[in-house]
Amino acid sequence: MKTIHTTDYRKDRSLVEQTQKDLLTYIANQKSNDNSHMPKENEMAEILGVSRVVVREALSRLRAIGVLETKRKKGTVLVSPRIFGSLKPIIESGLLERDSLRDLYELRLMLEIGMADFIFRQKTEKDIEALQEIIEKEETAKTTEESIALDIQFHSYLYSMTKNASLSDFHFLLEKLFAMYAPRTKDYKVKQVISHAGLVEVLRFGSPDSFRIAMRLHLNTQFENMEKILDRTDTNGKAKANT
Repeated sequence: MKTIHTTDYRKDRSLVEQTQKDLLTYIANQKSNDNSHMPKENEMAEILGVSRVVVREALSRLRAIGVLETKRKKGTVLVSPRIFGSLKPIIESGLLERDSLRDLYELRLMLEIGMADFIFRQKTEKDIEALQEIIEKEETAKTTEESIALDIQFHSYLYSMTKNASLSDFHFLLEKLFAMYAPRTKDYKVKQVISHAGLVEVLRFGSPDSFRIAMRLHLNTQFENMEKILDRTDTNGKAKANT
């Protein structure tokens, strides 16, 4: 096997970072399909001209971003990374700063307004019934926690209706973002211009354009109160006490 030389490093790039890059180059050059096996650590160390310790750390980083998986009896295999899947450990770390939380907050608003055409293309009567069941449960929710959980379930279902794997993966971010809205005021439903029930009516009888407008109105309080919500949110994405 031909050794890949890795001596031309930038000063600000560690050996592990360079090895990670070289591993990605190696993977691309192999043009392997999903579930193709990676060489063992000692073989990769020989190919790249670095130690096994460095290779092990670089491989660990690639697993973290979803490029590689370790499977029982199969060893390390190549997989197609899911776009939003690699964000999950970052979100769960609780290390996001205010600007990053704002970016995610805005991304969520963009996606939910923009995915109307895909929802309408894939929607079924079964989907409408499933959303209606969630709404019925929301009507009897007694706690903020239960209400938020059902709110997440409703919006997560909309993502799944697009049949887009990346958008479906995005729903795990909702738990973090919706935690920022707590605690909810008792009259939060009254302040909604369009409720979940209204969205379902538009979904049943309307068009993608009317659904986009309805979703924008549904999210209006999030647009109006974004900075206030961010101000009272700690670095873990949860509302601060006594706010």
